[in-house]
Amino acid sequence: MKPKKILLLALMSGLITTFIFYFSIDQLRPTAAEEPAMVSVVTASQDLEENQQINEESIALVEMPEEQVHPQAIKDSEAVIGKFTATAIKSGETIMTHRLQQQEEAAMISKKVQEGFRAVSISVDFVKSVSNLIEPGDFVDVVLTEEETAETEVVLEDVKVLAVGQRMVEKKEGEAPVEYAAVTLELKPKDSVEVIEASSKGILHLVLHSKLLPATEADESEETEEGEEVLTTTDANIIVTPTHSLIRTEPDLAANIVTVVDKGTSLHYLEEKEKDEDDRLWLRVETPDKKQGWISSRIVKQENE
Repeated sequence: MKPKKILLLALMSGLITTFIFYFSIDQLRPTAAEEPAMVSVVTASQDLEENQQINEESIALVEMPEEQVHPQAIKDSEAVIGKFTATAIKSGETIMTHRLQQQEEAAMISKKVQEGFRAVSISVDFVKSVSNLIEPGDFVDVVLTEEETAETEVVLEDVKVLAVGQRMVEKKEGEAPVEYAAVTLELKPKDSVEVIEASSKGILHLVLHSKLLPATEADESEETEEGEEVLTTTDANIIVTPTHSLIRTEPDLAANIVTVVDKGTSLHYLEEKEKDEDDRLWLRVETPDKKQGWISSRIVKQENE
């Protein structure tokens, strides 16, 4: 074979070999990393204690690579708001399903009962429960119609509803109504005995109070000089004047309610006062059962008056 042909074949073989070599190397070379898919998960925005109820302020949504997300991680904030923690959760931790209490709401009713009160359930029907429109957190009067005499009387007034059926939270907007046959009330021990005795005498009806304008807030909106003198008195006690008054977490009519106190209840003034944007003066007080909060100065007066 001629030398030129041999050289040409050698060059062609070398080119083919080189091409195959680089092609093989390129196939073995890892492809450039793609952007990982991201998902949002619910995390604690602050330290949460065991048995603490979760609200919007205590959680945050954080984006994480999908491959790093635990199967039990919760991705919807609505799925945790209002739930109770089963264990303590540190700030920044991802909230997982097993870290939340899974009991039925009925098993947690003892956590809703104030100290010194009792939970008592009474039987109702569609009519006795105001067409099943009574909701947890409402206030009702308990009215008895005796079977023997057909006489009707008010057994108790301003009673707090803890649960309807086995539901302990107010029905969400758009949620389908569910009929219930029992209502659970929060009562003082002596009142619980009275209600149980009354149920054996006849028919109990529940009379629903209005939430649109509680008597307390109506009194708070009236201009009065009552309560001003206590501001200059140290270590003083004050008493409330409406039928029932709301103690709030903050000095504002829109703040959450700590507790409800009856007319004539003696409150300890903690020597803190603050005005809201409507120039309403609020006093920081402590109730006889050691709960602290704020009450409008317009609905209290000094105990010795």
